[in-house]
Amino acid sequence: MRIFLERKLKAVVVAIWVLCNIAYVGNAQTATSSPYSRYGIGDLNGKGFAQGFAMAGTHIAMQNDSLPMFFINTGNPASYSSLRLTTVDLGLNYSRLQLQNSTAKSVSHSASLGYISIAFPFKKWWGGSIGLIPYSSVGYKVSDQQSITNVGTVDFLYEGTGGVNQAYFGNGIKPLYGLPRMFTQSKKYKELTSKRKPDLTTKTPEEYIADIRKATAIYKRKKSWQALSIGFNASYLFGSIENSGRTIFPGSTFAFNTKTATIKRINDFYLDYGVQHAFVIDSIKGRVLKEKVKIMWGATFATQSNLSAKIDSLSYTYFNSSSGYEVVKDTVVNVQDVNGEITFPLSFGFGLAFKKGDRWLVAADYAIQNWSSYKAFNQTQGLKNSMRVALGVQFVPNAKATGLNNYHKRVLYRAGVRYNQSAIELKSTPLVEYAVSAGVGLPVGRNFLLQNFSMVNIGVEFGQRGTISNGLIKEQFFRATIGFTMNDRWFVKPKFD
Repeated sequence: MRIFLERKLKAVVVAIWVLCNIAYVGNAQTATSSPYSRYGIGDLNGKGFAQGFAMAGTHIAMQNDSLPMFFINTGNPASYSSLRLTTVDLGLNYSRLQLQNSTAKSVSHSASLGYISIAFPFKKWWGGSIGLIPYSSVGYKVSDQQSITNVGTVDFLYEGTGGVNQAYFGNGIKPLYGLPRMFTQSKKYKELTSKRKPDLTTKTPEEYIADIRKATAIYKRKKSWQALSIGFNASYLFGSIENSGRTIFPGSTFAFNTKTATIKRINDFYLDYGVQHAFVIDSIKGRVLKEKVKIMWGATFATQSNLSAKIDSLSYTYFNSSSGYEVVKDTVVNVQDVNGEITFPLSFGFGLAFKKGDRWLVAADYAIQNWSSYKAFNQTQGLKNSMRVALGVQFVPNAKATGLNNYHKRVLYRAGVRYNQSAIELKSTPLVEYAVSAGVGLPVGRNFLLQNFSMVNIGVEFGQRGTISNGLIKEQFFRATIGFTMNDRWFVKPKFD
């Protein structure tokens, strides 16, 4: 027993060590090359992991069943209460981005750590998770040449790098768990379901039958409410965003070039919440369904939050020497470690999912964020409220199939479509994004005796954001993710040591 616990404890320590080291390194990583990441806090990372990525990112209503495979859904912390095995999720991302305007095209590639997360089932009604995921990414380099009257040719150069990371600890509980058991032990239940010979002086046989039906209805209602879950994620957001801009006068010998650079550093706590519920329909109007239908719904919410931040600002004029070096002429602004706040917006989402038997799963999400309230050090960027709509589907031919010849029947096939109305509006043109996705979940061994299961989730997405109209930039992207999910039973005393 001692050796068993030592091994599991070492695994937890190693996992936490990996999280800390990735957090240290990941602070300097940039996983985007989009010029639109210049606005706000950059391109936001999608919620959920590889399982939902191939289903257009649907996650709000998604929860685990009572049997493996189990997955981690950080997008709705209420889902943690449905875990039955210790679960580890690790993901890697790849992106190819093509930028196009009315005159030119360019292509960039990037790869990054997608997420790393561990979840534990503490009780049948309580689960928790810790992990590290990127919250947003900034990475762009844009140039613009203009001809200005009485000035001449002017080059404007804009660059940005960095992003925000999210280290989180979440909990999900079922606050009404145990209601059915409490009811079956109650005096009322015993009175309604008494098997004693009916006393026809007080009740007719029909009344006794009605009491049995009443007890059954109450039990089903309490069992349904037992499935209600609530949860929260307590996150520590940290990272830095560096933005710089240059104004260069290539044809002038009298005007000095200028450079302005800012570094915003975010370090503060952030909370988001979730709720989920599910119920099963096994008959309609007395007709028993061939396959049960499970209906799941969920909601997520985060209040508007003012997060502590610091900013460094530097602005100066300069000229280039004959050897190509920058020679500073005059420093206009130079301030360090100025305290301030960055306002994160209120957000809300609602999701609905249907699962038919063990084969079909359909999920839909609708989410909004109030980015019009965004401020950074008391300055706004004219952002608009954003909206996301997504629809995903999953199909597995036969989850219980055995044998190598039937492996393809156990594979999970996924697809989805989504539409995003982003928070950015430039030159009176809203920036919209749409994409289609597909992927598979590949089971890797399973041991029902030891409760050990693994799966490799692969997802790809094709999409577009922006337009070449009004002098804007159109992005066409291909994204891929590969996730590794491992389920195991931890902290259980073995019968033999």
